[in-house]
Amino acid sequence: CHSMGMKQWYQRRVRADLASVLTSANIVNQLKSQMFVTNVISKVAFTSSQLSLYLDKPPVGISPVLWEQAKQENPDPVKLIPVPLVGFKSISDRLRLQKEQSEAHFARVQLIGKEVEEVRAVQASTLSRLQQLKRKHSELTHRVLQVMVDVEVQRKTGFSLQPEEETLRVNLESIQQELNAPNQFKGRLSEMLSLIRMQSLAEPSGASAAQIEENILTSVHSHLARQQEGISHLLDIIRDDLQHLDIIKQGLTEKQTVSV
Repeated sequence: CHSMGMKQWYQRRVRADLASVLTSANIVNQLKSQMFVTNVISKVAFTSSQLSLYLDKPPVGISPVLWEQAKQENPDPVKLIPVPLVGFKSISDRLRLQKEQSEAHFARVQLIGKEVEEVRAVQASTLSRLQQLKRKHSELTHRVLQVMVDVEVQRKTGFSLQPEEETLRVNLESIQQELNAPNQFKGRLSEMLSLIRMQSLAEPSGASAAQIEENILTSVHSHLARQQEGISHLLDIIRDDLQHLDIIKQGLTEKQTVSV
């Protein structure tokens, strides 16, 4: 108990000394002008003996049973103490303080909401910038790949195609021919799109007219769109590979011409 009392005395003394320094003439003027501080007050808590003396004896006019109930229902006994309300003025003051506190909380919530909106705007801008950087990275990756192809062409100038390269060339040309064939993917896709357009424009001519539900049409359109996207992507890859092969062929041809 003695050590606890010394600790509390030391804490009270430090707070008092700090408040004394901050309220000196030169410091308080700087706080007001630079940090907009209006007042400095030393926050001193009750000592254990003072707190025990206050809680053990009910205030005048308060029933011991109600006082004991107030102590048991205290949500934070370390930071809060029960305070009796006697008379209408005390109740009015308490209501006024609660209203002021509620308004302060509401203002703070509005400020936090505004800050959240600002953070969301910054996040949206950051995501947009991230998408731009991703596209830029993809472009740079493609350029690096093109440079690697050019370097490889220069390095292998004068050499014949390796077996795996020749196999790749044959396979790519076969895929290109298959895609361009009239009765293959392009032709079938065009035929299906034409049938769908004709069906959507056709007027029903009685009970025997074909009826296509909207969800089925949506599913068909979605499926065809995915196929079209996949075919387009595959065609782009094939065109790039064929272009690289043409560059390799051109390099080999130039090397052979120079050698002759």
